[in-house]
Amino acid sequence: MKGFNGNSLSLIYLLLSFPGLGIAAQQASEADLLRKAEAAFRSGDTSRASALAQQVLKANPGSANSHMILGVVAARRGDWREATKSFEAVTRLTPSNSHGHFYLGQAYLSQQKWEKAAQCLNEALAQRYPDRQRLMVDLAVAENEAGRPEKALSSLRSIPPPANGPLAAQYYVVTGLAHANLNQPRQAIEAFQRGNEIDDSNPGYREMLISALISTDQTSKALAEAIRAQKKFPDHPEIQFLFGFTSYYIPYNRFTKLALRNLREAQPASPRTVLMEGLVHRKEGRIQEASRAFTLAAERGVPEAFLLLGITSKESGDYAKAEQMLLKAEKLNPRNGQALIELGKVYMAQDKVGEALVRLQRAEACMPLSPGVQYQLHRAYSRLGQKEKSTRHLVLFQKLQQERLELSRPSSKEGQ
Repeated sequence: MKGFNGNSLSLIYLLLSFPGLGIAAQQASEADLLRKAEAAFRSGDTSRASALAQQVLKANPGSANSHMILGVVAARRGDWREATKSFEAVTRLTPSNSHGHFYLGQAYLSQQKWEKAAQCLNEALAQRYPDRQRLMVDLAVAENEAGRPEKALSSLRSIPPPANGPLAAQYYVVTGLAHANLNQPRQAIEAFQRGNEIDDSNPGYREMLISALISTDQTSKALAEAIRAQKKFPDHPEIQFLFGFTSYYIPYNRFTKLALRNLREAQPASPRTVLMEGLVHRKEGRIQEASRAFTLAAERGVPEAFLLLGITSKESGDYAKAEQMLLKAEKLNPRNGQALIELGKVYMAQDKVGEALVRLQRAEACMPLSPGVQYQLHRAYSRLGQKEKSTRHLVLFQKLQQERLELSRPSSKEGQ
């Protein structure tokens, strides 16, 4: 899952238990071995369970129940290749076995083979897999990651939202990811917030919420979430990185230096630590040192480094390099509102107003509550001689700017 991969999270319930296998065999000895294998698995003795299942298969290679036991044992130890092989055997030997199709779908999910996962989970649905809520959430994951967010939302809407627990949190997080892929940032953030309310023990969910707030220019809210997250997960490098990255956008705080210290302790050799060093340099006015750090971080594959290099290049007047870096940032994340607005500014500075407008309109879709986007759209339409549109965006800018000022002021109670 794009929101859940290299950063993060497994959406799979590791198969710590599984439904009764409905063991039936023609020979009593085979049935007895399978019962013992199932009992061994349930007691945690997976080695014995595997050995007994293998013993049955030597005598009867067509034992679907033995393949099921071997598949679940392999899944528990994270050997998804062996798990896939075993579950494929189950579905081949017993095509109507809904559990076999479901577990095979989960094995494909864990390997990020989204299309195959969707096919298997749809077959489990056709075979009436009993835990429909679990099934539809996993199917939504597969559909969203396969590039079909509308189908993902349709799968989720076909069931009542789970009331509580990890599955309920997962339901809302997957909903958020699908809305994000449909470029619906408000709905995405609301869903991420709901998922975090249900399960605040998952740092990956918190990462998604903070990242969504950053990308929509809600930096104050992002920092508030990051402060809470870094207190709860002080040893989590990704949270510490987001804490520092978010604080960079808020003037007059020292959280970026605190995050750098924490990252140096947790991951001294990480390229993200290098990028954080660059943020501290930039915040303290050492522009050349910051640029060198961002360049090194970009060379080592940190996506945020391209946005920062684009900004520093633009500010130094090197619009060609700024455009190059920002286009890379846009390619890495086409819904990065920050990259889009900065690219729009670069094109405006080069008098490429038409190209600027395209990026600024996309930035508005990503960051509809950003005063900066509205102001840049006002400038672009003014340059194009479209006075009515220019005025509309100027009014929106002034309204959003005023709302932000009011939110930033301390309440009367705080001042007492």
